[in-house]
Amino acid sequence: MKETINEIIVDILELDSANKVQMDREKNAGWDSIKHLEIIMAIEEEFDIRFSSAEVTKVKNVTDLYTIVEEKVHA
Repeated sequence: MKETINEIIVDILELDSANKVQMDREKNAGWDSIKHLEIIMAIEEEFDIRFSSAEVTKVKNVTDLYTIVEEKVHA
């Protein structure tokens, strides 16, 4: 699951690799609101889940995504 999420983020943000700084929305200027929604929608499609609007705004980094997806997939 984590690898898939990382791949989605790397692909959408057009990164060379998944490193901690680039996987943090607040530290990566390229992770803007439009890219954020693209990431959320790609993850929703990949895992067949839906994020609430509160969850979308709660996501600040890749760890937040891991947590939310894990909860939804195993719910």
